[in-house]
Amino acid sequence: MFYVYNRLSKVEHLHSRFEIIVPRRMGICARLDGQKVRVEPGEMLVVFPGVPHAYDPVEQGEGILLSFYDEHLQEMGQSLSAMQPMRPVLRLAEMDQDVQYCLKRLESMAESGKMDEMLAPAYLTLMFIHLVRELELAQADPTTAKELLYRAMQYISQNLASPLNLKGTAHALGVNSYYLSHVLNERIHMGFRAYLNTLRVERARRYLRLTAWPVEEISVACGFNNLRTFDRVFFEHCGCSPREFRKVHALAPVKK
Repeated sequence: MFYVYNRLSKVEHLHSRFEIIVPRRMGICARLDGQKVRVEPGEMLVVFPGVPHAYDPVEQGEGILLSFYDEHLQEMGQSLSAMQPMRPVLRLAEMDQDVQYCLKRLESMAESGKMDEMLAPAYLTLMFIHLVRELELAQADPTTAKELLYRAMQYISQNLASPLNLKGTAHALGVNSYYLSHVLNERIHMGFRAYLNTLRVERARRYLRLTAWPVEEISVACGFNNLRTFDRVFFEHCGCSPREFRKVHALAPVKK
């Protein structure tokens, strides 16, 4: 589907999907597992499952985002999901013509709003048959600290709407709270509470743009224990109230 860069997450996160970004107008900076990369029009960025990543978008830029699970790559998907690309940015002009053809077909499906359940996985699989030769794949890093970071990010993301704190999260992950705090600060340079609030505000921004839910419902869905706290934290991150943000950025009609 088409995306606008200012809708991409600036917060380091991970998920169980593959992600491909192809800039069409203006480039984009990304951070993959702490490494900064630049992606220009004519290039593609391939992000594998379990890789922490974030974006520094250009407000006026736009491009294509493909997001899909390993089962969409048929037989090869499960083995690829345990790998990481050493060369995640590729030049389209250097790729086999099948790659560009598959991208065009997937883009056309996305524009029409009708993703063919048989053809889309076939195009993705054909594309990856060529891409795996260029991505320079390696086994994902199994180090203890990195594995804990992945599990922590996943747990926090899946439980944003629930009451969360450092001690409870560490207990759920089976680690010492001091060690979890150390890993978060060392790897993403944020404390637990700051990271949690940043993720919650990002989710709130998405709901304010794309839904007509009342602000009170969005506050609860994002894990804030009361509307006053939601307003305060949102203002600290965005410089405006949730209602002011919605007036400017809403894509869905708001119920009166």
